[in-house]
Amino acid sequence: MRVTLEPQFKKTAEIRVPSSKSLSHRALIAAALAEGTSFLRGIDMSKDIEATMNAMKAFGASFEMNEEGITVHGGIKKGAGSLRKIDCLESGSTLRFLIPIAALDETETLFRGHGRLMERPQSVYEKLFAEQNLLFEYTEEGLRVKGPLKAGSYTVEGNVSSQFISGLLFALPLLEGDSEITVLPPFESAAYVTLTVDALKKADIEIEQDGLTFHIKGGQKYRSVNTRVSGDDSQAAFFAVLALLEGMEIKVHGMDHDSHQPDHVIVDIIQKAGGAVKETEDGYCFSGGEPKPFEADLSGCPDLGPVLFALAAAAAGTSVFTGTERLKIKESDRIASMREELAKVGAEVKEKDGKVFVSGPAVFHENVIFAGHNDHRIVMALSVLCALSACPVIMEGAQAVSKSYPGFFEDLEKTGMKVAYDQ
Repeated sequence: MRVTLEPQFKKTAEIRVPSSKSLSHRALIAAALAEGTSFLRGIDMSKDIEATMNAMKAFGASFEMNEEGITVHGGIKKGAGSLRKIDCLESGSTLRFLIPIAALDETETLFRGHGRLMERPQSVYEKLFAEQNLLFEYTEEGLRVKGPLKAGSYTVEGNVSSQFISGLLFALPLLEGDSEITVLPPFESAAYVTLTVDALKKADIEIEQDGLTFHIKGGQKYRSVNTRVSGDDSQAAFFAVLALLEGMEIKVHGMDHDSHQPDHVIVDIIQKAGGAVKETEDGYCFSGGEPKPFEADLSGCPDLGPVLFALAAAAAGTSVFTGTERLKIKESDRIASMREELAKVGAEVKEKDGKVFVSGPAVFHENVIFAGHNDHRIVMALSVLCALSACPVIMEGAQAVSKSYPGFFEDLEKTGMKVAYDQ
């Protein structure tokens, strides 16, 4: 799908962002692992969330949805010996969170994926499965794994995806023996693991952390929960940046002022880049004027990379980004994708010594056609950058937003942006 975007902004707008995808994955998994019935409020559907719900059905959970929320009938059931098949769509969280859960018993599980998902590295699990002499095999059909996983001591590199640590934290409490996970420094995504520990504590799972070591008691049981999931700070970032670029005021509802989400740093970064931020009762009011160059460490918030590159491209000067390595192994190589697209409007993206330098200002001309690279965050970042254009801009591959934010373009229209759809 392609859309044509034509900036016609209002002075003010109000947006309610979808629920946090990070928190939603964790809440759904914890509820599905719990005996009994849980009730989750505030979760918005997307392809990634759909992938996790369908995957947990393979372990025995069931879900009922209505306007008030999602009722989860949990309780993991051991396989009956037949092959368990799970389609993770393009969700890296689904795949990495559930591999250890699949290995809790001796039922073989086949994980499938789409896009670049099955190309994304699983080296941490591959190594530990080999150490325990467990099946971990890539085939033409997908990834086959088989347990049973053993309790004990695990060591994980801290500069790889935190999803591996979270996956182990979900599974290890269900084993009979005690376990511990030691993270080797630098621990780059510690905040995401904190989100996992928070979700586990709500479900009465005890995790003790001593510096870089997590102590997990065995033989625990998940308790059913009744909770609300707050808004997604990474999705709020698109409208925070839009407010700055357009010089308008956008109130974003559904954000938690005390959020533990790593992408909550957008509140501080927007101010560094020339924007203004005020707290509201249930979120923030973003406004701004002239974007200015800034510096940002993306090691703990790689999902902000594309939209911050777009913001940097709007500023006159060079912005500097560190901690960018994991941007290359997302739905697309996000550094290469943004380099290619931003060049179309005269902005430059360079890499040197582990840093990314983005130089602007971007200048739009007639007949600009952006490509989405099958990456939801690339599509949304470039769509926001179109605020700078005096001419209509074509965004190809716009359907990618369904992965995390199906209603993005509808919300973009609330700001005044004119969106014409071409299927």
